[in-house]
Amino acid sequence: MVEVPAVAVELAELVAVLAGAGAASAVGIVLERFGLSAATAGDLVLGAWAVGMGLLALYVGVVALGYEQALPRLRRLAAGE
Repeated sequence: MVEVPAVAVELAELVAVLAGAGAASAVGIVLERFGLSAATAGDLVLGAWAVGMGLLALYVGVVALGYEQALPRLRRLAAGE
């Protein structure tokens, strides 16, 4: 079995968390735009649902994955731990 350095594993995890944060944030933005379009077109129920789901996706992307997961990992890598 090949030994993988700990830095490589940490870097791979950071890339995966950043990709997830970016994807969740992109989905959130698309849902927000769709929700606002639906609400202005007169479908308030669909618009409210899409805006709510967009806010949830933005929270997951920015706060849960970005701020709470990616930022500490990035700081650890930068400090050399």
